[in-house]
Amino acid sequence: MEKIILVVFGATPAPNALDFACYLSGMGRSRLTGYFFEDNKFEDKPVMKSAFGFPYVETIVAGDIPESMEQRAKTAQNMKAFMEACEEKGILATACRSKRSDITAIIAESSFADLLIIDAAASYDNGQQEPLSDLVKEILASAQCPVIIAPVAHHAIEEIVFCYDGSPSSLFAMKQFVYLLPDPDAVKATAVQVNKSEDIPEAEKKRVMQWLSRHYNYADFIVLKGNGENELLTYLLKKKHAMVVMGAYGRNMLSRFFRQSHADLLVKTLAYPLFITHY
Repeated sequence: MEKIILVVFGATPAPNALDFACYLSGMGRSRLTGYFFEDNKFEDKPVMKSAFGFPYVETIVAGDIPESMEQRAKTAQNMKAFMEACEEKGILATACRSKRSDITAIIAESSFADLLIIDAAASYDNGQQEPLSDLVKEILASAQCPVIIAPVAHHAIEEIVFCYDGSPSSLFAMKQFVYLLPDPDAVKATAVQVNKSEDIPEAEKKRVMQWLSRHYNYADFIVLKGNGENELLTYLLKKKHAMVVMGAYGRNMLSRFFRQSHADLLVKTLAYPLFITHY
């Protein structure tokens, strides 16, 4: 990988997200770009607006609001700390400031990035933990590169769990992950069948195992019985030091095997990385 984007909600990057981003950047010797979101209620300069069909100029700017000035100063301080932390770890890094209401710059930047990382425990101004806000969902749906939801706590990865249902979407996610991230010999790869309608043919399972064996020294194929979504969640909650890979969150929901609400539940309860990509 050449370029990784880290999306930071609030002024301060969570230590777990920063550590995880530096961990991945170090693996691939990739440049890390940190985007720091601010929730400014006012513009930096007067702008033309409209109310009841009449134009007017909004003269109150961010510089007039003490809280806004404090927030900008804190963001600048944390951007500097981010750069210093990356330099200490030997990671080439860039820090950018962005408004929370405008993600177009990040989406455009993702077209030229290999990976985008979001913090699973993004903290908002109201102090509540909302792992999948509307903004995060929009980034997941619109990003032009694979996305990783960073874990609540960073641990060494010992197993890769590929959620597989035989669809092109799930197979594409498996390939994208293998192409982007190195495959250490000590890491185990497990393909988990999650569709609840019918079993995957034995010949297809064999092909999946052959493909995994070419990339990992340890490979397995697990078939879950019962309700696919519930069984998968139960299975994943028992895992430790794992990375979960799926192609189940994107623009064409018909090609996905998870409901959106189920993906929310996964992110809120899992304590390890979740790799998501489009097909």
